[in-house]
Amino acid sequence: MLDRKFIGYKFEPSERTIPRWKISQFANAIRDTNPIYYELNEAKNQGYKDLPVPPTFFTRMIYSGEKNFYATLGIDFKKLLDGGKEFRYYSQCVAGDTLIYQTKVENIIEKEGKRGKMDIVTSITEGKNKDSNEKVFEIINTLIVFH
Repeated sequence: MLDRKFIGYKFEPSERTIPRWKISQFANAIRDTNPIYYELNEAKNQGYKDLPVPPTFFTRMIYSGEKNFYATLGIDFKKLLDGGKEFRYYSQCVAGDTLIYQTKVENIIEKEGKRGKMDIVTSITEGKNKDSNEKVFEIINTLIVFH
């Protein structure tokens, strides 16, 4: 059973500048051939100021802070199941943007299932553009931790 004291816990913010090559690398990994992720001129022709970030790119930013999310909450990987992710986008992010993102433990709920007791952990990671302070994304992450 995970300690409920972590509900509301905020990890230290992290900062990351998005380089062009990471955008192209990610687009290639998900097999997206849209030239806006590879060619600056094409991105500009489509109205972007630089290469735009593809959907789900922010998965890399699911947890902030120097501390390990799982270790901090005391989650045993052998008892862990991914419960899914929800992405919310608020403004466009492009190569060269610097994002500040922070993870908060939104809730920990104990439930009973066919396999016994489990904790449902919900965390939210919010990312903002460092220069404009505009909200860029939220990732709502759900984990299932069996007892």
